[in-house]
Amino acid sequence: MTSVRHDIYTGTAGKTSMGTIEVPQDANLLGINLRGTLIARSGMLGRLILIPPMSLVYIRGTRLLLQAARGEHEAIVLSWPSRTTPMLEDWMTGRNAPKNDRGEPRTIGVKPISPMFLNAIERLKLATSAESSVTELEVLSVLYEASAKLMVGPDEMQLASLPVTLPESMTELIASVRENPAGSWPLREASDRAGYSPFHFSRIFKSMVGYGFHEFVDRCRTENAVRMLLASELSVDSIAQKCGFGTTQGLRESVKEYLGLVPSELRSLPEIPGSSLLR
Repeated sequence: MTSVRHDIYTGTAGKTSMGTIEVPQDANLLGINLRGTLIARSGMLGRLILIPPMSLVYIRGTRLLLQAARGEHEAIVLSWPSRTTPMLEDWMTGRNAPKNDRGEPRTIGVKPISPMFLNAIERLKLATSAESSVTELEVLSVLYEASAKLMVGPDEMQLASLPVTLPESMTELIASVRENPAGSWPLREASDRAGYSPFHFSRIFKSMVGYGFHEFVDRCRTENAVRMLLASELSVDSIAQKCGFGTTQGLRESVKEYLGLVPSELRSLPEIPGSSLLR
């Protein structure tokens, strides 16, 4: 492509790694984070931004401190100069430009791939797998769509992703779990609410979702805990109790399993001058 750069990054981090990512003022970056967790922050006083596996991130004109969690990492990165997407640039810099919680122009947005971006990601895969005379135009359509959606509304994190279509009884149960993941969710009660026997409920849930019901509850609890760790000064012990973990160690193990980090690493991002993970 002449105006859009398409890169694939893979690697393994034996321990958490620190660095920076720098996007020039006249440039944009759309990252599709497939594996591995990243934590970003704009300066030492900026808020922490979690980029978990299976999420999209849009970054423009900024330098971010970056921490890569231990484990496997894989990301697709599309970068392009602002002049390539003039309508997006006009929107991002105009009177109604998206703002952060301090009323400043937004420079980063993060959301899960599922369900909002599934179609866009599929179009991108098709466009880049078989080069043609319209490949770049198809990629640009994805950039416009994804970048705009990422910058509207708050950042989102999702560890408990689900298929778009589920039976209504299952959808109601899932909504209840998401509303109160700290509650007790024995398998028999959950299967009764969904209208199945415990055996069939376990089998059907795992076949549709990809993991078991108890793991889904644990992922929902971990989502809540991670939000509290990032946005509050509550102790880890207190967060573990509020989110339904039996022990602080249980919270620690869940965060490490799903994100490759421990709670203290979610709250600490020291600056490493001069280092760079990506430019």
